Amino acid sequence: MDERNPAILASVGSTRVEFALPSSRAGDVHGIERIDAKECPTFTDALMRFARQHGLTLRDCRLFMSIAGAINGSTFRPTNGRWFITLSGLRAVTAGEPMIVNDVAAIAWATADRPAGVAFGSGGGIASAQEGRHAIASAWRGGLGAACVDRTGDRATVISSEAGHTPFAIHDEDDWSMAQACIARHGDASYERILFDMMDGQMLHRRLEGAELLDRFAVLLGRYVAEVTLTFAAFDGVYLSGSLFERIVQAGSGDNFRIAFEGRGKLKPILQQVPTLYFALTNGSLNGLSILYNRSSRR
Repeated sequence: MDERNPAILASVGSTRVEFALPSSRAGDVHGIERIDAKECPTFTDALMRFARQHGLTLRDCRLFMSIAGAINGSTFRPTNGRWFITLSGLRAVTAGEPMIVNDVAAIAWATADRPAGVAFGSGGGIASAQEGRHAIASAWRGGLGAACVDRTGDRATVISSEAGHTPFAIHDEDDWSMAQACIARHGDASYERILFDMMDGQMLHRRLEGAELLDRFAVLLGRYVAEVTLTFAAFDGVYLSGSLFERIVQAGSGDNFRIAFEGRGKLKPILQQVPTLYFALTNGSLNGLSILYNRSSRR
């Protein structure tokens, strides 16, 4: 961390916050501490506790944070969380304007320099051109999301989204049965709803277990990631992050994902050229926040 420009990184989830300090090397962090929301009545209390333990004065620090949920307006609440976080409160205790992104956008920042990944049934890596666009799709027990990284020269811009709520696209009778069951339970059918019900063991249309269940995950995520790619025009490639993609890698179902991703319509020739790579993060959103801090410090 630049001592002339100290910063605190914070990744806020539904039940806890993870704090860290950025290292001089972009993407690296140290001093990680996890604080349960039930231990502190407010996020500010948790922030002050972390700063105190590291001998930092909040008025001298910049704050870079990610929140699991939509970022809009001046008051934020993590999805299913207990804390309400206000911009006015953060401004009152820190050295200025905090940098706040959603959790998937923070992961997207971790891909700004196009790191290596594990291919999902495709050859080659993310395009190395200075100008272009790639996407990140994240799927884990707590959420489904996507973001895009737009590169111009040595600058990068992350475009966030709430793409997990994309309406579920029906391809066949099996899909129609799943959608009907999902609508009956929730009132709508999105990719996130259907994938979560499957993870929770809900029987949407018929019981799926073991390898068949993982293959179904792979197919649905392949379709979802194709929609993300086309929506963002992210033709340089897509990074795949999160525990659900990790399970697909471990089960050897990457080819099923890839077949579903490429599809069979008129855009198949375009999608066939788009690499899809599994990307593992050691410290999740904190790695991306570290890169965001380092890039901001260079300006």
